[in-house]
Amino acid sequence: MLDRKFINYEFDPSEKKVTRWEIAQFAKAIRDFNPIYFDINEAKKHKYKDIPVPPTFYTKYTFSGEKNFFTTLGIDYRKLLDGGREFKYYSQCVAGNIVEYQTKVENIVEKEGKRGKMDIVTAITSGKNRETNEKLWDTAITLVVYH
Repeated sequence: MLDRKFINYEFDPSEKKVTRWEIAQFAKAIRDFNPIYFDINEAKKHKYKDIPVPPTFYTKYTFSGEKNFFTTLGIDYRKLLDGGREFKYYSQCVAGNIVEYQTKVENIVEKEGKRGKMDIVTAITSGKNRETNEKLWDTAITLVVYH
């Protein structure tokens, strides 16, 4: 059983500069070969300032801070099930942007299922553009941790 003291716990913020190479590698990995992810001229034709990030790119920024999310909460990987992710987008991020992001544990709820007791953990990672201070995204992740 996970400690409820972690409800509303905020991990330290992190920041990362988004690069064209990183965007291209991610686009290849998800097999999205839209030229806007590889060619600056194509991106500018579509009114982007630089190469834009693909929609699920922020998966890379699920957890922030120096502390390991799973170790901090005491989650045993052998008892973990990914319950899914949900994205909300607010403004466009492009190569060259520096993103600041932070993870917060929204809730931990104990439930009973066919396999026994489990904790349902919901965490939100929010990101913003450091230069403009515009909010870029929220990623909600749900984790199921069996007892």
